Amino acid sequence: MTTTTTTGTAGTSVTASVQEILDAGRHTPLTGTVLKDWAAKGTPKQRAYLLGLLHAEHASRQASRRHRLLKAAHLPALKTFEGYDWTTIRFPDDYGRQQLTDLDFLERAQDLILFGDVGTGKTHLATALAVAACQAGIPARYFTTSSLVAQLRRAKDAGRLEKELTVLAKNQLIVID
Repeated sequence: MTTTTTTGTAGTSVTASVQEILDAGRHTPLTGTVLKDWAAKGTPKQRAYLLGLLHAEHASRQASRRHRLLKAAHLPALKTFEGYDWTTIRFPDDYGRQQLTDLDFLERAQDLILFGDVGTGKTHLATALAVAACQAGIPARYFTTSSLVAQLRRAKDAGRLEKELTVLAKNQLIVID
C-alpha cells in the first residue's frame, strides 16, 4: 500500500493511502471554493499536480461520455470518414465536404438526405456522421426505417408515444437508414 504524507488544513501532518484518496474522491465532488482554497495554499509544484489531476479527470469524463454516446447510438458498425470514397458524392453548389464533416448541418438544425444507388456508401457516410457527432459530444441515434416504425408503433400501442418521442428528441442527430 502506498501512502503519502502531506500537511493538512490545520498544519498537521496527514498520511493518506491511495485507497483512502480513492474513497474520498468517490464521495466528494469538487467545488470552486474548495479548489480555490487548496490551490492558494499549495506550492507551485502542488498546484501543477492539482492542475494535471483536473485535466486528467476532465479528459477521462469526456472519453466516458463519447463511449456512452457511441453505445447509445446503436450503430450497426463503427465507420469513420477515413477511407471513405468521396469520388461518388455530389454536393450542392453552396455545400461541400468540409461543411458535412464539420457537422455544419447540425449547428443549423438542417435535415440531410443522402440518396443514390445501392452500394454507393450512404450507410457508411451516415454512420460516420453519427460517429463524428458522438466523438464531438453530440447525442446521435441510428435506426433502420423498419426498426424506427416498429419502435414507435410499440410505443403508441403501449400508450407511451409522447414519452418515446421526447426520448428521441434528446438526440441532435437521428440517422434513418
